[in-house]
This record gives sequence, C-alpha cells and structure tokens, in this order.
Amino acid sequence: MPARLAMLTGLLLWALPLAGQRVHEVRLRHPAPEEFRFAPARLVVGGSDVIEFTVESGGPYVIGFEPADLAPADQARLQEALPGSTGALRGPVLAGPGASFRVRLPGLPAGRYRYLSVTHAAYRMQGELTVR
Repeated sequence: MPARLAMLTGLLLWALPLAGQRVHEVRLRHPAPEEFRFAPARLVVGGSDVIEFTVESGGPYVIGFEPADLAPADQARLQEALPGSTGALRGPVLAGPGASFRVRLPGLPAGRYRYLSVTHAAYRMQGELTVR
C-alpha cells in the first residue's frame, strides 16, 4: 500500500505545474465538416511550461510534434514527457469530447516547435509553440 500511495502521489505531482510554470490550454475543435483546428493554434510559452490539450468536439485525436524542429536530445526529453505515448513524439489517443492530456515541456530551448493532429493531418490541423 505505501508503494502504491507513493506512485499515485508522484503522478499527481507530475501533473501539477511547478512554481513559475504556466498552464496553457489548447482546445481541439471540429466546428464543421472537414474543418479541424487547435484553439489557440499559436502559443508563446516558457520552456518548462505545461500544455493541456482538451477535446472540445470531434475525435479521435493524436497530437504529434514535428521531429525536424527538435535536436535529438530534445526529442528524447520530449518523448519521455509525453504521457501514454502512441509513437515517436506522439501523445495518447484522445477519443472524444472531454478527453485531455497534459505535457510538461522538458526545458526546451528558445525556438519554434510545430505540432499537429496526426489523425487529421490531411485537414492541416496544425499548431505552433514559440518558446521564449
């Protein structure tokens, strides 16, 4: 029982932002046939901030980050930070409205980082993080 409590406490602490971190909410929307988008599509964040992706409508969604934007070491750190990963630089499956996941950015250096809905790439569902 103590080991299980320690594990649950660790998971809870992982999901909470640390002092100085901000939580940025990104909604996944399907407002019309053949229209999928992130709201907002562009964010300015700190390198260790938390991004919370939440399905507002439509689904399923899988969020993926563009490997070309990340140095190999940053790719490895971001991969470790993605809970329930379904592949390289991909988050978990978000099945429908209300589903969400949080990723705490692993101290990414300043720059621009693109992400997309892998399941809606044909509809150009894309977003961009600018790390300051």
